Amino acid sequence: MVRIGNQVEGVKYTKRFASYAIMERKEDKKIAIATEGKSYFFLGGGIENEETEIEALKREVIEESGYSIKNIKYFEKVNAWTDGGKRGPLDVTATFYIANFDEEIAEPIEKDHSVLWVNPKEYKDKLFHEYQRYILKEYINKKGAKTND
Repeated sequence: MVRIGNQVEGVKYTKRFASYAIMERKEDKKIAIATEGKSYFFLGGGIENEETEIEALKREVIEESGYSIKNIKYFEKVNAWTDGGKRGPLDVTATFYIANFDEEIAEPIEKDHSVLWVNPKEYKDKLFHEYQRYILKEYINKKGAKTND
């Protein structure tokens, strides 16, 4: 497992486990990302209580998009030292999956989030977190010519 970022000496990091999805749309090879203001993220987030990674992923995607997901396949896991904004410094262990939207089942709970369909190559340097930028670059590399130019 790869470690992203640098630990700052003397800073207390809170451990956080998270689960994210690279949501694919096969017909045009675009992926869905969440926006919050001018920041971009993969859909997903923190694992709560006794949830499994997949349970957390499904809950987070519903909260952010209103959609259930299907065809969930493991992609990669990373550790990262990162700025968690309101949560403060975080030591994140994030598991990434590739998935597809299934059915709209609810109104999104997180009203400050929007979902955008984007060309992965155009957003590889735009995601907010360094560890998510790393994952998107890995995704592009593994998909090769299958992504839009």
